[in-house]
Amino acid sequence: MRQRLLVLVLAAGCIALGVIAFFVRIGQDRTPPGITLKKEEITYTEGEDYEILMKGVSAKDNVDGDLSDQVFVDRIVPVGENSAVVYYGVMDKRNNVGTAKRKITYHPAVKEEEAEQPEDVPVEEQPSEEVPPEPEGLQPNGNIPAIALNTDQAAIPIGTEFDVLSVVQDVADDIDGRDSLYQRISVDGWYDVNTPGAYELYYYVTDSEGNVSEPKTLILTVQ
Repeated sequence: MRQRLLVLVLAAGCIALGVIAFFVRIGQDRTPPGITLKKEEITYTEGEDYEILMKGVSAKDNVDGDLSDQVFVDRIVPVGENSAVVYYGVMDKRNNVGTAKRKITYHPAVKEEEAEQPEDVPVEEQPSEEVPPEPEGLQPNGNIPAIALNTDQAAIPIGTEFDVLSVVQDVADDIDGRDSLYQRISVDGWYDVNTPGAYELYYYVTDSEGNVSEPKTLILTVQ
């Protein structure tokens, strides 16, 4: 009789734990924020400030609310003569990443050798400005860690395993070391090595103080 009662108590406990775990999982926010892009005529020249690219951009999350000031330009990809596609991203407090893209009018920067020299100043006499040396390697943004990929696109044959860390070029932080940061790299997104297609993966790193880097996007093509 006691054994039967013990079995019933254990079974009831397992059921209760299962119900609790179910509701905890349901309560987790896994919905990425949404980015809204109003139809705008935007002309951008390479090297200009990104402010013009944020025209008509807003973002909203189901938990965090308005995230419009958190939207960032992930990359600009020229797709033809005088046109490019701008990729936007935004991350909520639970590290869910939302993305969007739109086409703009794009002009590449004028190369220095193509710029016209002033007629009244001989080339050899033009004053030269000392350019401070750029810091070596990847640098954090203040106390915000940074992550860099060695490419933004990768392709693998169907059925081939993919090492997600193989495209990470470097990580950096103002306090944590490189080895420690590598253990804190996260990759969001889904892909199936057995199903052909293009998959978007989002890489970011979190330091020991909870600061999260700006995410970097990788397009993984299974072919």
